[in-house]
Amino acid sequence: MGSVIQVEMVWSACPDPADAVAELRQRLAERMPGQTPVAAIFYCDGAYPLQSLAENLAETFPCPLMGCTSGSQIGPRGFSPGGISLLACYGEALRLKPYLIEPLSDAQRDVAAIAGDLLSKGCAPGARHFGLLLVDGLHQGEEQVAHALYHGLGDVPFVGGSASDDMRFEHTPVYFDGRFRSNAAVFGVFETPHEFMAFRVQNFTPRPQRLVITEADPERRLLIQINGLPAAEVYAEVLGVAERDLDSRLTEAHPLLVRLGEQYVVRAISRVTRNRALLCMSAVEAGVLVAVGDAQSPLAALERGFAEVRARLGETALVLGCDCTLRRRQAERANLVGPLGDFLAAQHVFGFSTHGEQFNGLHINQTFTAIALAAR
Repeated sequence: MGSVIQVEMVWSACPDPADAVAELRQRLAERMPGQTPVAAIFYCDGAYPLQSLAENLAETFPCPLMGCTSGSQIGPRGFSPGGISLLACYGEALRLKPYLIEPLSDAQRDVAAIAGDLLSKGCAPGARHFGLLLVDGLHQGEEQVAHALYHGLGDVPFVGGSASDDMRFEHTPVYFDGRFRSNAAVFGVFETPHEFMAFRVQNFTPRPQRLVITEADPERRLLIQINGLPAAEVYAEVLGVAERDLDSRLTEAHPLLVRLGEQYVVRAISRVTRNRALLCMSAVEAGVLVAVGDAQSPLAALERGFAEVRARLGETALVLGCDCTLRRRQAERANLVGPLGDFLAAQHVFGFSTHGEQFNGLHINQTFTAIALAAR
């Protein structure tokens, strides 16, 4: 099955970008003396002076490098708020080439160029490709980018996450070629001889009421009417509460579930508008069937998801994960951040808390999406 996947995960809490990158470099040198990374991924707190951080990263890690801002990172320490985390890849078993999609409105053009480049280069004997998408989460272009990638690179499975700033919604750029960029996405194409698996985990079950979206504005992610009535009215009725009582705790515990075939995907609710509409975090179109979800144990859901991964791949060497910030906030309220973080660390997860997740052609919310790589 080829060479062994060699990766190291390091983290720094230093507030100065030069000191933080130097600490990352020193920790890698101690663990992998004399070796140079062939690729790297990082996630960082947006409070850093980002241009200075970008310059230090580019100088220290001249290999293919991709990253973005994040509200918190996931690694050997579980969830780590603040600071910067970095995954360094060594050897021949995992290669990376990042591609820029900028601006997000030109995704079709850039994806066509990516497809052409991959076709011209071919694939090493016995190797296959998968992708990791990191996208600026403030320009509402995730649906367009995910759709373009899925249809333009149909044989390249991918997962992704929207860059985040812990729900402040101020500045969520992605990193490519020495600088941070807004209104952009970076799509990392990985090549490996190892088996891998794209998967997603959510922890909501649908209520039985049949709900149809009868009026929506997908571009603004507004859900205006359900069953011909104001969306907030119907949503509150299903929950058995007054509209005035709809707050973030309720909406986060009871997102909308859109039915796709025999499965459901999550559409998180950001807030109720003055016009009694529901502002969602992903687009919802008129005519779609939805249900109101009820939160179940997030840890049990992860355990089931990773059991399926082990059944297919056996032992994993690395899991690249994108976990919704809303999932972490719910875990904080339930005092589960420690157990969830410990579980993810035990599964060799490297990832971050997102403002939305991508799974092949879907942009979704309150979900854990990931690519797992087999150890052998």
